[in-house]
Amino acid sequence: MLAKLAPEAQDLSPCFDENCSWLAQGDAGNLFDGNEPTETARTILAFCESYEGALARTRQFMGEIAELDLLIDAQAEIKGLSDRPILFNGFRMVSEEKLRDLRGDQYRKLAASGALALIYAHLFSMGHMMKLFESIQAKEGKGKGKLN
Repeated sequence: MLAKLAPEAQDLSPCFDENCSWLAQGDAGNLFDGNEPTETARTILAFCESYEGALARTRQFMGEIAELDLLIDAQAEIKGLSDRPILFNGFRMVSEEKLRDLRGDQYRKLAASGALALIYAHLFSMGHMMKLFESIQAKEGKGKGKLN
């Protein structure tokens, strides 16, 4: 993983668990060949950098939708898999009503940043979550679910 070595640091440094068994298994696990990073080290570093970039984009996206107050608390209730319904809660989702109520400039800003496409993908996914549960239950001849 990449981490700041001091709170005020701007750069991230690679960190690893020195007891990790696959890093200690012969030449394939070596991170350095002399003073040069090995292909293993370069691959790990590229993955960590990609992860950090995705994390930064996710934080930016979440900041945009939080600033516009688009998130609502949600829960999913699945009935029929047992005697009691199963509740999935503690997650948030974009409110379609709040999205519809955005001003034009707010909507355009989301579109320009690429956040709008992600919001629609999220809504599409949430809309199919209950269909997935119902499909599984239909195969078992059991109940239904609902998303609140």
